[in-house]
Amino acid sequence: MDTDQFQEEALNNAAQAIRNTILSRLHDDGLNHHDVQFRVKAPESAAEKMARRDENGQLKYPGGLERLDDLIGMRVILYVESDIEAVAIALSSQFACLDDEDKTAMMRKNGGIGYAGRHLTLQVPAENPPSGCRDYIGRRFEVQIRTVLQHAWAEFEHDIRFKGSSGDNAEISRAFTMASTLIELADQQFVNISDILKRIQSEGTPEAAPVSRKLDAGTLQGVLTRAFPDSRSSKVNQYDWMVNVLAANGIDTVNAAEDWFNAIDPREVSKVMGYRFSPGQVRIADDLLLKFFGESYVDATKEVGSDTNRETKLRSRLRRIRTERDHA
Repeated sequence: MDTDQFQEEALNNAAQAIRNTILSRLHDDGLNHHDVQFRVKAPESAAEKMARRDENGQLKYPGGLERLDDLIGMRVILYVESDIEAVAIALSSQFACLDDEDKTAMMRKNGGIGYAGRHLTLQVPAENPPSGCRDYIGRRFEVQIRTVLQHAWAEFEHDIRFKGSSGDNAEISRAFTMASTLIELADQQFVNISDILKRIQSEGTPEAAPVSRKLDAGTLQGVLTRAFPDSRSSKVNQYDWMVNVLAANGIDTVNAAEDWFNAIDPREVSKVMGYRFSPGQVRIADDLLLKFFGESYVDATKEVGSDTNRETKLRSRLRRIRTERDHA
């Protein structure tokens, strides 16, 4: 195996580990998302970049391959633009943040329109590295955070402008500008729809149902939206997961879940956990249950789902809760 093959394979392994860590963090925080993707720069592309020189003839990237930030590129694709900030904070908390550039905000501040992107440059930290990334301490990578609409626009534009032969055509450029404006408006309406739906669910009353009606993902979302009306929705499959978590603690009907969450003040756990952003409904529910049941909750739910590190995470959060309680 030659050096280029080894480098590309090593980068792919690192990228997959980073992707798994990002997915785990999004799940832990209850953040809704469409997909997390990665790409690894091809050896010939990296070599070309390393050979670039500035106007004075000096190498633009003199630090070697390890100093390139974009050998690994991650994309976190979301449904609504209002979730971008929360994801950026979550990832900057998980990894060392070397740069955070909100190009869309800068463009709009300067009177521009359309999509430019939220770009982070992150690094696997030497101190408390994520468990799946311990072999990649110091590895740098870039993250683009965008909505599904922004993603579609950017991918199509890239194919036309960089792979096609008519990217400089004025008519095409004008059409892309118009499309980016429409996407900006559509993203705003997606946020509006999400807010309206949340308001309707929080203002509604639970359907009259037999006490024995089993809890499912749909009814649980309604329960949690009424309990946490200001919190963002989680990914659909996370409500399925929380149904199993609740069942492991003896809460398996709609009425039981409604009664339990109505009796708990979510502000208590929010104060203890010191959230840097509003997490998803499922994360808040998970922390409330942990605070209330303690060790028995860890034992009952440590194997629910596919996260092999769940027990470690729960015990770390429980220590934090107890420390804050003792200092109160």
